[in-house]
Amino acid sequence: MPIIEISLKDLSNLVKKKISIEDLKKLSEYSKIEPDKVEGDAVMLEIKDSNRPDLLSAEGIARDLRGILKKETGIKQYKINPSNFVLKKDRGVKKVRPEIVCAVVKNISLDNFAIKQLIQFQEKLCEGFGRKRKEAALGVYDFDRIKWPIRYTSVKPDEIKFAPLDMDDELTPAQIIETHEKGIEYAHLLENAKEYPIIMDAEKNVLSFPPIINSNYSGKVTGDTKNLFIEVTGFNLERISQTLNIVVAALADRGGEIYSVKADGMHYPDFSSKTKSVEINDINNLIGFNLKPKEIIHILERARYNARIIKGNVERTVGSSIEINIPFYRTDIIHPVDIIEDIAIVYGYNNMIPEEPKIATNGSLLKSTKLADKTVSAFTGLEFQEIATLTLSNKEEQFKKMNIPSEEIIEIENPVSLTYSCLRKWLLPSLVNVFSQNTTKTYPQKIFEIGNIVKPNEKSDVKSDTVQKLSAAIASKNSNFTEIKQALDYFLKKFNLECSLKPVEHPSFIEGRAGEIFVGKEKIGLIGEINPKVLLNWKIEVPVSAFEIDLFKI
Repeated sequence: MPIIEISLKDLSNLVKKKISIEDLKKLSEYSKIEPDKVEGDAVMLEIKDSNRPDLLSAEGIARDLRGILKKETGIKQYKINPSNFVLKKDRGVKKVRPEIVCAVVKNISLDNFAIKQLIQFQEKLCEGFGRKRKEAALGVYDFDRIKWPIRYTSVKPDEIKFAPLDMDDELTPAQIIETHEKGIEYAHLLENAKEYPIIMDAEKNVLSFPPIINSNYSGKVTGDTKNLFIEVTGFNLERISQTLNIVVAALADRGGEIYSVKADGMHYPDFSSKTKSVEINDINNLIGFNLKPKEIIHILERARYNARIIKGNVERTVGSSIEINIPFYRTDIIHPVDIIEDIAIVYGYNNMIPEEPKIATNGSLLKSTKLADKTVSAFTGLEFQEIATLTLSNKEEQFKKMNIPSEEIIEIENPVSLTYSCLRKWLLPSLVNVFSQNTTKTYPQKIFEIGNIVKPNEKSDVKSDTVQKLSAAIASKNSNFTEIKQALDYFLKKFNLECSLKPVEHPSFIEGRAGEIFVGKEKIGLIGEINPKVLLNWKIEVPVSAFEIDLFKI
């Protein structure tokens, strides 16, 4: 979860009430924040919901706390002043980074606390909500240095020069990509682009090279800066508009005056709220309350919603429903259950009275759990060590390193890391990977894992089957087929079962030293000595023997 740093003094000023660390700990029970570390006035806060970008700054947290403390309830109203500020967008940006929204905030007092929060907020928003600047890259500028109208255009890599932020030397966009720290870090966002996006003012002063870096001309914000220009670029208009709204609202909470900017025919920011209706019965049934509509409205207003009864009355529970206006900065509200969760949080989980459920049944372990427990007992008795690895894997480990051709597998559409880009199709690569990470440790190494694998299945309602498997492996200078077969036999005897083997050719195993495992006529898995090519791929220098079976079939 995201962690941010705030000042207690600054937070107290924003809440308009002195907040001690003890107060903050108590208030955190009613909000999705949790004090993590305290050093004098500085507090490290963990945001317990990564879907709440509005809480990534002291301003957003203070807005939440003012509601909890009943100092300011309902949706805060922000005034957006009309203006003649215009941003012109050229067609060339459509091919590289097509969308931009912007706003102006004037007459803001930026003390050290405010500047620190602004820098941190910008970084956290772009890294998390903006998906490391891919979906949203945010720029903040000294408004007074800008000549209007602003132009969002594209240029060839070596067409212009400007000084990047905190630099005096001028560089071309291509040079920034190749040599500048930020250019190197975010170059992949402009990979294969023939032209690069540029924001410049009416006098052709470069403001920014999004999503890489601002210019030194106007991109430096100090305590003397009174007026700000804010822009967000990306690919999805809704995502970048939400980012702009959240930042502008935070600056307005510090006393800034908001002015709209016309971009691509639309005026921004747009603080329109969404509306959802929720049945009172659904609220009470889901969280086990018996609250009346009037009480729920009061709680919703403390959670910074606007609410009104649209059916029923303030006393009637059955058949009543409430219409709820959602603040524009609450990007996490998708379903009525998200609102119901907020009702529970603001009501206070600690204020709920636990009740023992009246169920005429007795709890017991699942058969799969009993099977797993018995399996663990068997292998620990053979001095095997149990491991637990991730179900997420990658195609290189599942196929290439195991010396087998790629097969159909369930992949993640937008993986955060290439290391975890698919769901594993078998367990053995996970065990071999563990051996590869422990080549300097003492041998023999004997490990096993009980874990799930996921196989594609178009006939299933979720297009896949989850199967619980068991895999065991031995790595040592004397590891061989006989040794791992003895472990398998011992395990099956715990269930009064015997197995037979059928020779098989499998690229992951040595030819002539691999077999399919059968219990009766049922094929349950594979066993054998690992192919030296596989060991070389994993940089393992001792023989490895292993088996993998389907526990469901046991």
